[in-house]
Amino acid sequence: MTAIRGIEHIGITVPDHDAAIAFFKAAFGAEEMFSQTKTNGGPFPADEIGPKNGLRAGTAMRKVTVLRLRNGPNVEIFEIDRPGGTPETNISDFGISHFSVNVTDIDASIAAFAGGGGTLLEGPYDLAAPEDGPGNRGIFGRTPWGLLIEIQQLPAPMTYFNDASATRWIPED
Repeated sequence: MTAIRGIEHIGITVPDHDAAIAFFKAAFGAEEMFSQTKTNGGPFPADEIGPKNGLRAGTAMRKVTVLRLRNGPNVEIFEIDRPGGTPETNISDFGISHFSVNVTDIDASIAAFAGGGGTLLEGPYDLAAPEDGPGNRGIFGRTPWGLLIEIQQLPAPMTYFNDASATRWIPED
């Protein structure tokens, strides 16, 4: 069995690389770790890198930057010259629909998310079992380009059902 240590990064394709970097910095205090395009040039055409990462033929990566999101996975931002699909993610679609960030102050995080240009959905709301507990709250929001991100505050221990076979990993402060 492979010993998985955790998720190292999440790759996100965006319509405007620089705007996405600015959003993640404003909304989450993200730090720029490195930029492939600043270091190695670019754009990177599919005929060169597609066999390695699956980039669709006839396209190219214009810009690529990796951001640090404090105590969790890094985020790799891609701008593709001719992206496919739809920019707005939805939980009812196949594939990764969203990711969640764990925060210590959901109200401050909501203000930062909206201040960075994000749009909030209904909430914040008290979380239901098994995520329930005093002060456990959540809200979903959309980035300026439509990606769904969940913001959760989990100060209380979670309720585990009798048939739970593992406990949930929560980032440390």
